This record gives sequence, structure tokens and C-alpha cells, in this order.
Amino acid sequence: MSGGLDMDATMSVVETTELLEKLDKGIDDMENSRITPHEDTMKLLMQRYDDYVSQNP
Repeated sequence: MSGGLDMDATMSVVETTELLEKLDKGIDDMENSRITPHEDTMKLLMQRYDDYVSQNP
């Protein structure tokens, strides 16, 4: 399997479940470690608004 997962057909259900739980936690950690796209968009809009206001007094 691509993507760095060491999973194959000979693994037990327990081993597979543990591996998937680690993957799931890793995805959650990545999602929680950055701000949401909504926040990115709002920051960009506010920056553009500030630029517009400063150029058009």
C-alpha cells in the first residue's frame, strides 16, 4: 500500500486496527495543528479590506 502504511494481508485484525487508529490520530493531529480554511479566508479578506481602505481614504 502506498503512503507509508506498513499493512499487508497477513496482519491480524488487532494489528490492522491499531495501525488504522494511529493513522486516524495522525490525521486528527494534523487537522488540529492548523487554522481552518475559513479563518484563512477571513484573514485574507480583512487584509484586502485594510489595503483598500489605506489606498482610498
